[in-house]
Amino acid sequence: MLTINRSLILLFFLILLFDDIYCQGTNRTYLIKKDFISGLKGGEFTIYDHQGKNPLYRMESKLGVTHNVKLYKGLTKTNPLALLQAKITVVLYKATIAILNQNSNQWKNGTIEQNFKIVGNKFLINFNNIQISMEGKGASLDTTFIDQSNQQVLAKFRKRISSLFWKNKYDLQVLSDKFPDQIYFLGVAARDHTNKKIHSG
Repeated sequence: MLTINRSLILLFFLILLFDDIYCQGTNRTYLIKKDFISGLKGGEFTIYDHQGKNPLYRMESKLGVTHNVKLYKGLTKTNPLALLQAKITVVLYKATIAILNQNSNQWKNGTIEQNFKIVGNKFLINFNNIQISMEGKGASLDTTFIDQSNQQVLAKFRKRISSLFWKNKYDLQVLSDKFPDQIYFLGVAARDHTNKKIHSG
């Protein structure tokens, strides 16, 4: 009887331990909705919580020759948290990014560059001396962010099927706290912009 009780107690503590490890993991989701009309500017987006009810961020585009995006908290449109500025290129997408560290009030710079791929799409994001791939297979609605230093899946997003008939919607799932979520928001904007160019070209 005593042995059974000890076994149950041990099992209980193991469950608590695994439950604690699981709770420390990251798994937050966002719904990213593209505006129906953006005119001559690049796409603009509102980023909601996973239920699609509360707007958390806003991505605004600036009218210009290249893709130019500013990310704001909420709908304020003041004091941007992240910036994306595409370069003038003939074929493949290239852009510089900057993300504000709100704790230190310092900006960190990086790049997003599209790689040539016959089927599917692939981008490389360089940020904080680490390379992140953003890749989707051909005819797939899924795109995955992978830390190239250890092959860890950092985040992924899926384009909703309804986007084929109406405005684009993306479900973004963040699985790691290693990088700020703003990187993934800008990644969605870059991917959406290049996809728009492909289908309008």
